[in-house]
Formats: sequence, structure tokens, C-alpha cells
Amino acid sequence: MSSAFILELSVGPGGSRWAETHTWTEPWQLRRILEEFCANDDNLAAYHCISYGATLAIWVVQSGHLVDFIDLHPYILVTLPEGKRPLGEFRADEDALNAFLDGREDDWLDDVELTLFWDPIEERLPKLEAPVLQHEDSIDFEGVPPPTAPKDSYLSFANPLELGSMEHESGEQLEPPFDLPS
Repeated sequence: MSSAFILELSVGPGGSRWAETHTWTEPWQLRRILEEFCANDDNLAAYHCISYGATLAIWVVQSGHLVDFIDLHPYILVTLPEGKRPLGEFRADEDALNAFLDGREDDWLDDVELTLFWDPIEERLPKLEAPVLQHEDSIDFEGVPPPTAPKDSYLSFANPLELGSMEHESGEQLEPPFDLPS
């Protein structure tokens, strides 16, 4: 049974239609995807994070068993005209969130920046147990999400595990922001 990381960037069913999973085996691969996400080039990252409370998480699968969930909200700083706050803290402050959303014009996304703090995330990532998932492999992982995990996760769509990035709402395979070995 193989090991891998699953990076989930999604909004639960019924909200915006967005459900990405990125299944990879190296922390630097997750970092590159998160850096691209936080670049917020099309403003969709900020839109999903602020308006819908997107699931931003890394799931850890060791030897075919789901063993951990890492919520990424504390490690992303949101910069608004009103100031800077960790994303999770801002989303939890309903008064500040509602005041921000109610007081915005259509171009409010232009005023939002997301900053990733990778080092504390990497410190939480375990070394994957051998064997790690390979390109030609596909495995079903076992286990239930921890109680701290969001209930509207798309984790089940990442099962069976296959290396790569997928947008599950459209069924589209996504190109990673790094070169794959040949």
C-alpha cells in the first residue's frame, strides 16, 4: 500500500463549483501549487476563501491509510484594505467578515492579497512511508477523516489515489505548476 499527500482546495457542494485535489508525494510539489493558489492571479482564490470559506487542507495517506488532516487556514495571511489577518481568524470573525463583504463594490477582489507561510506547514508534514505512490499506481486508501476535518470535503473523490491534480466538478485534469519527471 502506497503513501501520498492530498492537497484539497475546494468549496462544498451547493456553493461555488470548485473541487480540486492534488495528489503528490513531495512537499515541494504541494508548496508550488499553494504558491500559485496564493498568487491569486484570477482573484478566484480570494473569492473562494473569503466568500465561501473554502476547504484548504493537506490529507496524509501512509501505507494506504488516511492518518492526518492539516488545515491550511492558519498558514495563509489575508491582506485587506482594513489590515492583515490569518485567513482562519478572519473567517471566524463574523462581524468583520460580514462588514467586509457588505461594504465591497464589484471590484473588491482587487484589494485582497494572500500570503502563504510554508515553513510551519512543512514542519507538520511527516516523511511518507515507503513505498510512495508512483505514476503507474492506483490504490484505494482506507480510514475516516478526523473529527477536525470539514464535513463537506471532496476527499472521497481522491479515492482511489492516483498521482496528479484534478478538478472534480468539471472532471478536468490540471497541469501542475512544475515539470514532471519523464
